[in-house]
Order: sequence, then structure tokens, then C-alpha cells
Amino acid sequence: MPMLEKYRHYFDIDPDYFPAVNEAVITKNPEMWKKFFPHETFIKLIKNTVSVLERKQKLCLWVEGAYGTGKSHAVLTLKKLLDSDDADTREYFQRYSLDNDLCNRFQAVKSSGHILTVHRYGSATIRSDHNLVFAVQESIEKALADAGIWNKGGNALKDATIAWLSDKDNKSYFNGLITGTYSNMFGGDNVDAVLEKLRTFSGDALAKVMDNIFRVADERQVKALSLSVTDLCNWIREVIKANDLKAIVFIWDEFTEYFYNNARNLTGFQELCEISETDPFYFVLVTHVTQGLFHERDQDFIKLNGRFVSPHSLISLPENIAFQLMGAAMEKNQDPAVLEDWELALGDLTDRTQDSRKLVKSVARISDKEMTDILPIHPYAALLLKHISSAFDSNQRSMFDFIKNDRGDDIKGFQWFIDNFGPEDDNPLLSVDMLWEFFYDKGKEYLAHDIRSILDYYNRAGNQRLDSDQKRVLKTVLLLQAISQYAGDSVELFIPNEKNLNNAFEGTDMDGSAARCADQLVREKVLFSKSLGGGKFQYAAYNNEGEIDVTPFEEQIDRKSTSALIIEELADRTRIVDAITLGGALKLRYELRYVSASDFDSTIKQLRNTEEKYENKIVAVVCFAKDDAESVVIGKKIRDALADGSYHMIFIDATRTPFGADGYGTYRHDMALSMSQQGKDGALATQYANNAKDSLKKWKNRIAAGEFIVHTAEKRDGERATSLDALYVILSEVNKKKFPECLEGAYNVIANMYTPSSLKQGVECAFNEKTAGTFLSGSPATKLETALDGAWKVPEYWKSKPHLLISKIKIRVDEIINEGFTNGGRVSIKKVYDVLKATPYGFMPCNLTAFIMGFVLKEYATGTYSWSDGLTNDILNVSKLKEMVDEVIRLEITPNPRYKDKYIVAMTSEEKAFNEITSVAFGIPLNMCTSVPNTRERIRGKMKEYSFPIWTLKYILDSSTTKTDKSVLSEIIELFCGIANSNNMGSSKTDSDIAMAIGKLSIENPEAAVDLKSLLSKENCTNGMLKYLTTFDDGILVSLAEEIGDGGQYINVLRKKFDADAANWVWNIETAQQKIREVILEYTIIVESNKVISKSISYDATIREWCDKCGYIRISYAAAKNYLDELGPFLNLLHSMKKAGTLLDSQKKTFLDLLRANAETFRSFYNNQVDMFKRVCGYYLDKLSDDEIKEVFSTIPSGSFTYEKADYLNTVESKVKSYMEGLKSAKLKKLWKDKTGTDSPREWSKKHKMPILCLIPDAEVAKAKLAFGAVNRAKADETSIDKAIEYFASATFFDLLTDDAALDKAFRDGIIKSYAVMLTDIQSVKDYLDSHIGADPYDWFGLPEIDKKLRQMAEAKYNQGGCERALAKIDEMDIADVKKYLKDLIKDNMIVGMEIIKGN
Repeated sequence: MPMLEKYRHYFDIDPDYFPAVNEAVITKNPEMWKKFFPHETFIKLIKNTVSVLERKQKLCLWVEGAYGTGKSHAVLTLKKLLDSDDADTREYFQRYSLDNDLCNRFQAVKSSGHILTVHRYGSATIRSDHNLVFAVQESIEKALADAGIWNKGGNALKDATIAWLSDKDNKSYFNGLITGTYSNMFGGDNVDAVLEKLRTFSGDALAKVMDNIFRVADERQVKALSLSVTDLCNWIREVIKANDLKAIVFIWDEFTEYFYNNARNLTGFQELCEISETDPFYFVLVTHVTQGLFHERDQDFIKLNGRFVSPHSLISLPENIAFQLMGAAMEKNQDPAVLEDWELALGDLTDRTQDSRKLVKSVARISDKEMTDILPIHPYAALLLKHISSAFDSNQRSMFDFIKNDRGDDIKGFQWFIDNFGPEDDNPLLSVDMLWEFFYDKGKEYLAHDIRSILDYYNRAGNQRLDSDQKRVLKTVLLLQAISQYAGDSVELFIPNEKNLNNAFEGTDMDGSAARCADQLVREKVLFSKSLGGGKFQYAAYNNEGEIDVTPFEEQIDRKSTSALIIEELADRTRIVDAITLGGALKLRYELRYVSASDFDSTIKQLRNTEEKYENKIVAVVCFAKDDAESVVIGKKIRDALADGSYHMIFIDATRTPFGADGYGTYRHDMALSMSQQGKDGALATQYANNAKDSLKKWKNRIAAGEFIVHTAEKRDGERATSLDALYVILSEVNKKKFPECLEGAYNVIANMYTPSSLKQGVECAFNEKTAGTFLSGSPATKLETALDGAWKVPEYWKSKPHLLISKIKIRVDEIINEGFTNGGRVSIKKVYDVLKATPYGFMPCNLTAFIMGFVLKEYATGTYSWSDGLTNDILNVSKLKEMVDEVIRLEITPNPRYKDKYIVAMTSEEKAFNEITSVAFGIPLNMCTSVPNTRERIRGKMKEYSFPIWTLKYILDSSTTKTDKSVLSEIIELFCGIANSNNMGSSKTDSDIAMAIGKLSIENPEAAVDLKSLLSKENCTNGMLKYLTTFDDGILVSLAEEIGDGGQYINVLRKKFDADAANWVWNIETAQQKIREVILEYTIIVESNKVISKSISYDATIREWCDKCGYIRISYAAAKNYLDELGPFLNLLHSMKKAGTLLDSQKKTFLDLLRANAETFRSFYNNQVDMFKRVCGYYLDKLSDDEIKEVFSTIPSGSFTYEKADYLNTVESKVKSYMEGLKSAKLKKLWKDKTGTDSPREWSKKHKMPILCLIPDAEVAKAKLAFGAVNRAKADETSIDKAIEYFASATFFDLLTDDAALDKAFRDGIIKSYAVMLTDIQSVKDYLDSHIGADPYDWFGLPEIDKKLRQMAEAKYNQGGCERALAKIDEMDIADVKKYLKDLIKDNMIVGMEIIKGN
């Protein structure tokens, strides 16, 4: 067998297995019904059917059962038995050895007349008697047609409807209704489209069309288009009689939803069931288990249930069928090699499960083959799997779901198991504990309450740090205990005792150890051993619910109002009230309030008192009830409120789905248990609270799936909405009645159009007639372009298509604006929005509103209108329109007391003329000159291009040719200067006043614009300024420029002055003169400076030259300032200039005055700095001659002029010290050279290949090292130099330097040492060391590496002949001398001593 294969390798799950057995499946597999095993409950159903058809019981039949028990298969088999011929029927009875008498009775009742069998599947769409009548009639019609019977009875409702609508007059009347008032309901269809759907649709689609027709017929009292239940009963009787039928058996499968949707409206169905009393018409209903479907005291149910055979036929799935279905679902891999491997694996699995299979076989009618076919599912797990689905309140979890579901890790069903486990695993079986994830972790909310209360124990016990085996055993015990308790402890195999627990793990990795593990859990108080009597016991979870008196807590909960219940947060963070949520336009339109009987009155009064807040909203009060009594109270309160007439709101009654006694009882008990554990066991308290919240969640789900009654002033008795979708339709209709011209009523757009996320973008898209971003839709049906079809990109659409909604809005908006212009020249944007907010439009604060407002206002934002807030006035463009619309819409969302209203403003003829003359004269596009503030900014922008103020043009007017009077042009130029800078005109005139004056002059002088255009240029403004400068101060600036020789650059210098401080439009003549004087001052400074320093032709170059000059002053101003006398102020200013790199405007006049006064003194100071140096630094120069002082001064760095005093003096001191040290160092080096003939001790050592320290007596080595170091260093400190000179004066080694013998002796004693016996050639040793040592000879003294190299050299010499010399010496010695020598030797030589001790 291949190793480590997973089960998916051997088989897969047939995706088409476990189909919902319905009529299509039976039809596709005609013989399938014959394979249905007639278990006991099915035989009981046959008997009841015969009894009913024999008219012994004039009742209907009710079949019920849990999901997956084969109810559908059973009733379809019953249908086939009724429909098939005698031979097939008798063959079925004989194949399964059924009672012969029953067979004869069944055949007899069939042969006594034609039995028409009707089969209908599903009832979720049946939410009214209209739906019920149509469904029943349509199904009977179809069954007649399928049976080949031409109906001789009356026309069915669909045919009657088609005939009525085809009549010309009826068609015209009905067409007016469905294309007008009811257009939303019919999606824009006309009668012809409706007739086509009636002829071609079927099933739910047809039922939907008929339901809409019924609603219109009801409201408009069109009797011909409706059929009452009584009419249907008569029609059925007529069909039976006219077609000579023995009976009609109407099998209605999946009928549970009908009761959920119509629990308070059973009268019509009751009447249909009562037909069986007088005529052979029988329902065979198929539902889930009815326990809990109705309250046990529900009188309607009691009455209805009386019309059915009692007890109901409870269908359950026999164990053997369940095992067969599970086995058949596993499709084996047909590869021969894989099949062979599987047989081997299956053999092992079979061997592992022998005892458990025997036990299961002993209590259930299951063959051994049926059990081996489902391996690797453990027999115990398979049996539990079959029973567990009945413990669920719905079909959310079942045996079929567990086998088929393939959602992997998310659900951990059988498909997950075969992907993750194989025959080679430690545990190759799907054991009971592996059902836990699927049925509890992922399905707990659907579990029956008593089952869940046991399984919940795991979450509490599981916190006790259990190991994985303990957790598996605990899960198994709890599952067995829960299912055993649910089955009334009637199934021996499910009792969690030692035997069953061990068998549940037989063949797994815990085979034989499960009970021991459970015993350990008992010892650890996780489980307890529960006595069953007779010496028997079972493992059980600790559950002390019965021991706790929760009465006080239940009483406390009973005091909680229903209003508190409906806003209690559930586990998923939702609330009961969230069962009714609105989306899109409805969410924005409706102001929902949620109430119960307790706060109904106070809530609606508060809403009435604040109804002005809801001008463009509809207030809807949603009512909930805990029980029927509260529901009745709510009904009365709604009627009273509507009768009062002062409550302008609607009421949505959701009390038709109350919490109910069962739901509330469960919630109350669990919440009381939770409260009892507060402060004791937090985990347990949370668990109970979550269980309680699950009861609320189920109520919430029932409300969402239930029906509602909508009460309005027009329909006080209410209109029934059978679903949330139907509720939305009604709310939409209410909305259209209040706001008949609302946007959502006419336009189908995407949902985010009803949020305020992108208001500005909406205005921009509408203005540009181009959708983008949020306003794009991928579907043509919801495109804004589609909504505005006929107006989109159509100029003046409101004139060509006045009937369009957008045209109506546009016309109304234009009326408001024109009225505002007439009365005051302006209109508020808020006024426009307020009108659109009110009926009939009902605009809401959202993206769609911004888009539509942008669309109808776009003509006002093209530059022909202005906007204003009372203070500011500017062109109204799309950018400003976006802001205005965004602001006014957001004002509704978040009221802001500081909001300042914005206005759309009309334009005067003078303002228009002002914009036009500006456009022509300055060359600005007219569409950019649209308001005084905007045009003013454009003028300022243009004036920056001219360099000089435009008033300079007045100085060249006389030499210019113009058509307009020059005095007028001069006045206009003055006014343009004024509007650019209103300070030029004084405070008496506003910008608007000046603009109007320009406009008036322009109207009076039509040629002025062209004349100004010819004048306004950079060149002309420059020429104007040049002309002006010849007259200013007798043309002094021109004269100075000529003296300097700047080549006419003075005009550019002046231009920079104008550019530097502010835009030239700021400058009037007075402020301009100030700038001209500044240039005159600078040019005077240049003239005076050129007399002292190198000549320059510009001010900046002059200042740079002064800064360069200061760089050559080697005296610190800070140090010298007390010695400077009358030159001090000038040098102070130079010092500031040098540091800053410039001369401040405020310093220029002072500088000029000081320069004029001190020119000669500065020149003298600059050329004789050494004299000042002596005065400032005399203390440090005391010991130096004049020549030496000059040498020191020459070393002072450039830039010293700006040094701080302390820094400068430290520098001088350092330079003096360095100078002095340089003198001594030279003296020392000369001394050495004279005595040794070399530059340094290091050089001497290198020359002689020996360290000079060898020559030094030991006592002097330290002093010598310091002295040699001072000579060796390029720069030694003064102290070291002094000590070196002192040492050399008394040193004796100088005498040895010329004595070769003395040098050799010193090298031998100081370097070679004891190795001298062998190393007798001094020069060869020096050469050897010089070539093998990296260090300079100067550093050999005391170097460890020297000794190492000498040893190596000595050993080599010794080996070459030294040894023979030593032996010869010994031979010459007598024994006594040798012994004495050895004794002396070992005293100092440990090595030799140790060798003697060792005996070597």
C-alpha cells in the first residue's frame, strides 16, 4: 500500500448524491420510488391515506419530520402509488411484504374512481390569501393538464385575468393605473407587457405578477380581478364534480414557511381544509417538526389542527437507510491498483472496529456490509450522525450536510477529514469527537436549547488546561450525554458509560484508554460519575442549573420593558431593531423610531413636538411586542394616534411577530442563570448570556422573515406587507405620495448617490456633464446620464423638454433666482436648497442632490454672475459653486450657528465695462475678468510684468499718440493704480467704487481701452521711470551713475528695489521716491568707497570689496576696540559688515558719514597694523625683538578681524609659543647633529644596525628614552626639549660612538646576551636581525621577538658544531668537577633538574 496517502486518494464524495428528492428527481428516475423502504411511519401514512380516501376520516393529512429524514421521498412515493397502475402498486406492496389487506384496500379505493394527485413544492412566497388562492388553483390546473384532463369546470383566475385585461375598455383603465400611481410596482410595464408575462411566466415569477394585480384590484375594488377563498372552494368543488373525480389529493411539500409567514392569517387556509368535510379534496402537508411552530394554546392552530388526522405522520429515517446513503455517497477510485490498496486499508479498518460494529448491529437493523461501507466513519460516529440532526431547530446541520459540505477548515466536515487523514494515520477513523466542530463550534446557534445547555459545558470545563486526549474524551461524553438525553435515554449505545466510551474510541489511537481518561476527568472534577441504579453509572457533565433558584432574577427580568429588549446588543453587535433596516433613498428619507407599548406615547409626542426638523423626511414609528397582549395594546394606540390627527407620521406594526411565550421563556431562564453566575463564574455567566441573546437573535430573524402592517393617515386600518421587500415597496409609495416629484421616484441610481460622501465632486460632474469617481456606474440602468436623458448635454433642455423632472426643477430654480435678482440683485443658495427640500421635491442631503443642484445651477457658474457673502464679492465659477452647494447641504447634516449665507449676484453695466476695459488693456481673457475681486487679482498679476508702477506712463503721455484725451487716460491710470492698491486712493473709496468709476469712464470713452493697451508695456513703464528720474532731485542719481561709470545699470538697480519688497502695484509716487533715494544713497557710498578701496561700479561689489579688505586685517576688533580712538566707530561698523556679509539699510547713512570722516585714518591704520598689534598684544610679545614680532604677526591667520577677544589672544599666545618652541627644537637638533653626525637617534640606530639604547647605563635608560624621543619627534614640547638638553650635557655615551670595540661589546651585552657563546660574529647577527625583524633597529631594545630570533640562530649554530665542543669540554673535566658543575647548574636551571629527576 502506498504510504501516507489521504482518504481522498481512495474515494471522493459524489457531488450529486443526497439530492433534495422532489418531483423532478422522481420523474428523471421513474423507478426510484420503488426503492423507497416502507418503514413503519410510512405504512401508517398509507393507512391514513386509505382511511381518508374511503371517507372514513373526512380530514386532511399532515406529514412532518426533521431535515433529511426522507419526508419528500415518502410523499412522492405515496403520489406514485396513487398514480401508478395496479400491477406496479401490488408489486411494491409484495416486494416489501406489506399487509395484503392494506394492499387490497388501497387498490379498491384507487379503482373506485380517478384520483387527481397534485404536487407543489415550497411556500415561502405565499404571504396572503391572494397568493394562496392563485397557488392552489394554478397547481390544480397543471395537474389536470399533466393527467390529460380537459377541465370542464370554471375558468382559472389567470385565464380570467388575461380575458379581462384584453378587453379594450378594461385595458385602457388598468393601463392608466399601472403607468401612473402604480408605476413603481410594475417597473414601468404597460398592460401589453403584463399580458405577455402572464402568458409566458410560471412559478414564482408568475405569482409575483399576479400578486401585484391583486393588490391593485383590492385597492381599486376591481372584483373581476380577484378570487376569494370561498370562490376557490366553490371552483374546486366544481372541478371535482364536472370532471367526475374520485378525489383531489393536494401534496404540498416544504409548507413550513407558510406558517411562519401567515401565523396570524390562517382563516383562508382553514376554509380550504374544511372542504374535506363535504367534498373529497385533501391536503397532504409536509413540514418540519411542528413542535414549537405554534404556541400550544394558539386557538387558530388548535382549530386548524382539528382538520387533520391525528396524530400527524412523523417520518423518521431508519438507521439502515442512513448508513446506506452515507456509504453510497463515497465514490471509490476505480483505478485497479488503488482499489487493491483500498481493500487492504479497509481490512485494517474492519479489524479495528469489530466490537463496536457488533454493538451497533445489535441495537439497529444495520448489516455488517452497511457498516463497513461507511468506514472510515466509526460505527458509533455514524449512528450518532444519523440522530444528531434531529436536535437542530432547522435544516442548518444534518447528516447529509456533514458528508457533502466541502468548506474545509471553516467547517471541518467529512470532506475536511478525508483531505487531512488517511489509513496510515495514528487515528485513521472519524470518531465521535470529530463531530464536535461541525455540530457545536460551527452550529451551536441552531441547536435545541436542552442539547446546547449540555454541550456548552465544554467551554467552561475546557478552560482547565486539559490535554488533547482529555478534550476528545470530554467532547465524546458530552455529545453522547446530549443525544442520549434528547432520545430520553432510550438508546443504550448513547449512554456515556465505560463500555460505550471505550467502544466509541475502538480502533483509534485511544483504543482501550478512553474510560481511564474519563476516570481521570472525574477525579479532577471535570466530569462526575452519575449513578443509574443497579450498580450502573454514566459519565456526566456537572450541571447545577436545577440547584439554582433563579426566581428573583426572573422577576427582575420580567420588569424589563420590551423597549429594552429590542435595543439589547446581541452577540453579533446587532439588535432586534436591526431586523428592519432601510437602504438607499429609503434610509435617508425615513426617520425611524423603535418603540413598544411602554414608550409608544412618549416617543410620538416628542416626535410631534420636533416635527419641523423633518421637513424633507418621513417619520416612521416601528412597533414591537413581547406577546399577543402587547400586540393588541399597540394596535389600539396606533388607531388612537391616527384618529387624533396631529401626529404626522406613519406606523410600521411588527407586532405580528411577537417574541412569544416560548422564546421569551427561554431568554428569561438563560438570562436569569447568567445573572446568578455574575461574580461567581464569569465564563459561565457569559455562556448563559450568549444563549439568551441567541433567543433574541431568533426573534430578530423571525421578524425579518415575517409580515408587517403599515398604518398611514390615508390607510388607518393598515396595509399588509408580507415581507421586507413588500414593506420597502409600501414605504416607497408613501414617499411618492408625500414628495411626488422626488428624485428617487424618477431616477434609478446607484446606492451611494444617497450618501453625502462626495458632494463637491457631484457638482463638478454635473457642471462638466461628465461623470467620474463616485458618480460613475457600470450599469446602463443606473447611469446618471440615463437618468437625465433628454437633458444631458442638451442646451436649454428645460425649454425643449419641459415635461422632464429635471426641467421642472430647473424652471423652479430659475424662478427663485430671477425673483431674487428683481428684488435685491441677489438670491441665497440656502433659499434655493430650502425650496428644493420642501414638497413636491423633497431633496435630501446626499450626493444625488449635489449633482442635481450642480446641473440646474451650472448656467450661473460660467463667469457671468458673481457670488457674495455680504463682504466679499467674486466671480461665481464651478469651484465656488461646489463650495456653496457642499456647505449648504452639510448644514442640514450638521447645523452650524456660524454659517454665513452665500448669494448668487447679478452684474451691473459699469462692472461689465470695467471687466471689458481691463481685458483689452491688460490682455487678460474676458472669461477671467468676471468680478471686481477676481479682476483686481488679474490686474495685479499683469502689473508684476511691467517692473515699474504704471503711473510712470503719465510722464511719457505727452510724447505718445492717443485717440483719447490724455487727461482722461491719466485719470484711468490713476484709478487702475487705486484698484490695485486702494491705499493709493485713500480710505474713502472701496474697490467696487473705483471699478465703477473706471467702467463709467470706459463707457464714456470707448477708445480708452485700445489706447491703454498700446501704452501698457514693460518698455513704456521703464521709459516712464527714466523720464521721471531726470526730474527727481535735479537728476542726482543719473549724475552719480555717470561718475561711477555704471553704463546705465542704475535703472535695473531701481527695478530690483521695486521687485524685492512687494509687487509694483503697491507703489505710489511717495513710496517710489523713497526707493529712489535708497539707490542714490548706495551710489554715493560707491563713489566715496572708490576713494579708499579698489574701485567698483556696483553697490554689491563695493560691499564685497570692503569685506575682502577686512579679511586682511589681522587684529581682532574685539581685542583692539579700546585702542582705536576716533577710528573705533568706523571699524565697529566694518566689523558688523564683515560678520553679516552685508550692510543693513539702517546702517547705510551712518556708514557713509563715517567713511567720509575716517578715510585717511583708516588707510594709515590698515597699512601699519604691526604697531597696533604691539599695543594690543604687548604682554605676549614681551621677550621678542621687533623682527621676531613681525615674524609672529605674519603667522596670525586672515579673518582674525572678527575673532572674539579671548579667541584672538589665545591664538596669539599659541603662535608665540610655537615660535619659541621652534627656536629651542632647532637648537636641540643642531646639538645632536654636531655630536653624532646623524639627524636623530633613530637614524643613528638604523645606520649602525643596533639600538642606541644599548650604550646607555641601566640607571639612565628612562631619561635617555625621553631625550631621544624629543630629538626623534618633528615637534616636541618645550619641557621635553629642556630636559633633553640637560641630559645630553652630562651624558657619557657620546664618547663610545666612535669606539667600534665598545659598540660591539654594548651590542653583545645588551642584545645577544647569553647566546654570545654561540653567536660570536657580531656583524652577521646584526645583518640577520635587520633582515628578519620588521621593527627599526632603534626599537630592538627590549623587543621579545629579538630573543626568539637569537635563540633560533644559536640553536642552528649549536647543532652545526657547538655540541661537539661541549662534549669535548666535558671529556676534559674530571668527575668531581662535572658533578659540581651539574649541582650548580640545576640550582638555576629547572629544565635540567626535571630531566635528572625523570631519569632521562
